[in-house]
Amino acid sequence: MSREKIITNLQQAVYILNFAAVCLVAGSMSMGIFRIVDAMEAEMFLSLLKVRPWNPRTIIITSIAGYLCLVLLSCAGQLWEHRGRYMRVMITLGEMVLCIWTTVALNMNYNGLVLLVVADMVRGQKGSRQKLILGIAIVGLYTIVNYNLTGACFNMIPWESFLTAYSASTQAFLKGILSVFSSMNLVLFILYMTMLIQGEYRERERIQNLNEQLEEANRKLKEYAAEAERNAETRERNRLAREIHDTLGHALTGIVAGIDASLTMMDISPEATRQQLVKIGEVARQGMTDVRRSVSKLRPDALEKLDLEDALVKMLKDAGAASGADIRFHNQVKPLKFHEDEEEVVYRVVQEAATNAIRHGHADEIAITISKEEGRLTIEVHDNGIGCGQVEEGFGLKHMKERLSLLEGTLEYGGREGFYIIARIPIRWGEEH
Repeated sequence: MSREKIITNLQQAVYILNFAAVCLVAGSMSMGIFRIVDAMEAEMFLSLLKVRPWNPRTIIITSIAGYLCLVLLSCAGQLWEHRGRYMRVMITLGEMVLCIWTTVALNMNYNGLVLLVVADMVRGQKGSRQKLILGIAIVGLYTIVNYNLTGACFNMIPWESFLTAYSASTQAFLKGILSVFSSMNLVLFILYMTMLIQGEYRERERIQNLNEQLEEANRKLKEYAAEAERNAETRERNRLAREIHDTLGHALTGIVAGIDASLTMMDISPEATRQQLVKIGEVARQGMTDVRRSVSKLRPDALEKLDLEDALVKMLKDAGAASGADIRFHNQVKPLKFHEDEEEVVYRVVQEAATNAIRHGHADEIAITISKEEGRLTIEVHDNGIGCGQVEEGFGLKHMKERLSLLEGTLEYGGREGFYIIARIPIRWGEEH
């Protein structure tokens, strides 16, 4: 059985037990008055009292009605305990008033209702300040309803006076029953408070464990954030390295190849050499623009001004003009327009493949084809360069793989006579413009 269920059962037992005690005291008082009146002993009975007792029916109705209202308010307080502090205070004050009212109706001959109210007050109060106020309220409430302390001051009629109408054995029996009720009420109250204290202790332990887990989670989160920051820095360094390699490397390759060609034509055709140098200057300026944009985390300048196909045509035309290589470009996908991240990867892969063919393969003929194959964009680059029997991945090939991996693409390459590169990218065709 859960702790909450046990607490609920204990509380119900307290309600029933106190109802029995209230009925016992109120009933014995009322029946005692009736018995005295029937025995024609009312005058003698009143002569022994300082005040006139209530009407017997008033005693029963007032005490039982007050107690039932107290129970209803107690139950309402448990249902509304999360409606704010002021609601809880109003309910507590109402319980205290009903407790005093019922106890006064019983002529303060039973103060067990105080324990019921105290149990509700303890259950609803948390925090050292609230518990201090609670302690003061409990002391004040107990003082008010205690017959020995205040009953005599207000001329309350003791229960024993009403019991004089009964025989000695009946008096002993009634006193014994009330004593049992009071003892059982105290035992149930102690059990109830024990369960509440255990529950509060466990709740504190649970909160402490949660705080420790939260601190551990915060520590791990800080470690993760630091690691993520380091990874982000590494990725950014790699990105900048790729960008600079793709832009500056491509431009420098064209410049070197163009200068070599210019040196060869210088004595033969000065005019052709001049035109070649002009083209080399354009390639150098374009390379510088791309480097600046790469450092600023922007796309290639050509993609900023042109669509992907026109940017590829311009880039390959400039590379061919600067290096003297014959670069043929065939695009079988119309329109060649994708998301920005996909367009940049396509552009860089074609740029790097052409640059490697000129720089490392010394190719003078390069064929580049873009097609759609099984839902993927395929880029094929073939050249007539010197080829390579055993390929060692350099900076360019690694960066091509890294770029393609961001889009879950693949890269194949090889060739002894000439060299080929095949890149396949799962383009998001469903979102084409």
